[in-house]
Formats: sequence, C-alpha cells, structure tokens
Amino acid sequence: MAIKIIATDLDGTLMAPDHITVTPRTKQALLDAHEKGIKVAVATGRALNFTEGVTKQIPFADYVICSNGASVYDRNNQKFIYTNLVSSEITAQAIELLKTLPVYYNIYVDGGIYVQKGSEKYFENTGLPTVFLEEFASKLTVCDDISASTCGKGAELIDVFYVNDEQKKIIFDFFESNGLVLTSALAGVVSATAVGADKGTALGGLCKIMDIGADEAMAFGDASNDSTMLKYAYYSFAMENGDDICKASARFAAPSNAEDGVAQMVEKYALNK
Repeated sequence: MAIKIIATDLDGTLMAPDHITVTPRTKQALLDAHEKGIKVAVATGRALNFTEGVTKQIPFADYVICSNGASVYDRNNQKFIYTNLVSSEITAQAIELLKTLPVYYNIYVDGGIYVQKGSEKYFENTGLPTVFLEEFASKLTVCDDISASTCGKGAELIDVFYVNDEQKKIIFDFFESNGLVLTSALAGVVSATAVGADKGTALGGLCKIMDIGADEAMAFGDASNDSTMLKYAYYSFAMENGDDICKASARFAAPSNAEDGVAQMVEKYALNK
C-alpha cells in the first residue's frame, strides 16, 4: 500500500541531537513527500506552543499531535480537532500535591506550559543542550499561584522531573489511583495523561477522519511514549538511538537521528528513491 501519512516524534527522532534543528536533508525529504500528497504530522510530548520552532522549519506540516496525544491541532484550519484531558478536579488535586514536594513540574493547559514560580530551583539539567532549555523557558507561563492560573481547567499532560524514590512513590501512587497513564519521553521525566490520551489513539483518529488505513501510515519514534503510535502504523520505525520499549513496538529500524534516520526511511519507503 502507498504511504498516505507520516507521523514523527520530535526529540530524539526528527530533531538533530541539539533538539532544535531539523536538518536540510530531513526537511527536503518531508517536503518532497508532502508535495507528493502525503500528509505530515509531528507527534510529540511537547505542548503546542513549544512546537513553533519546529513548524517554522517545516511549515508544510499539516497536524501537530501534542502533549503525548492528549490533543491534536489542525495547522491548516488553525484549531484543535481533538482533546482528551485530565479532569479539572484531578488536575487541581495533582497541583496541590506537587506544591507540597520539592520537585519541578509542568502543567500543560490550552496548548501552553504552566509552572509555579519558585519551583525552578528544583530543576536539574541532566544533559539537555542549553539552547533547547532556553527555548523551553521562553515558552513557560510562570505563575505566582499555579492553582489560580489553571483553576477549572483540565490538563493535557502533567510532567514531573527527576524525583527521588520517595517522591516517586507518592506521586505515582496519586497518578495511578486516579487512573492516569504514565509514560516518559526523556530520561528522568515522567508524564501523566488521561486514559486513551496517547500518540497511537491520536494518529488512529486522524487516519479515520482522512480514510487512511493503518497499512498506509508511517511513524517514527525513539521512546516509550511513542510505542502506541508505532504499534498502530504498519510502516513503523524505531530509531537506532531509541529505548528498548520503542524498539519492541516497531516493525522496522531506522538509523539514528544524528544520521538523518527519518529522511533515509522517507526517501526509501515513501519516495521510493
């Protein structure tokens, strides 16, 4: 079957190792595919506002699956076409719990990233490039009172960073007792979303809208939060630099993101070069 949609994760997959750059070869491969009539979607754990640096580089991208699949944004019509949120009640309870702990956390709401003022002192950089962190910081809404700023709103995603074992048990027990799903896009970061809010469900929903079969979908990823998307798409590729869960979920292997792995596989399978 011909490929009709390409969905790709960002960090560790589409992006170069700096987490900022889409290389010229990768941009060209995706542009050639798009001009051939193939839809292009980025699928990420990032909030919508933190994908702007990517979509400026690939402005032809049709969709953004963001917050690990909790929302889908139609870039051509400039609107969200799907959301699956943590309830406002559980979001509020999670915030009250996290405010009592010495941890850094983010709450994704309405396509943005909210953070409690003062919690940044608990952030630890475990190897992310400075330029990436500066871009990330520029997208944050820093709140004097995050509870008031997010009152009545359901979270797309709740990120908790670098917790110790004691903190992990407290936080995980809360998330799991409230039926939230835990995944990870980066080492040391745990993300909680509503049940069914995952990249595979979001991609499957997009394909259904466009009458595209799973056997006509191509997907790329490197981490456990990509696994549902890789299980859904027939042309599913785990990056060489991916984790074991990701690799077990994919049908095929791609070279690493440092080797333009996405471009190589798009050229081979979608463009038949």
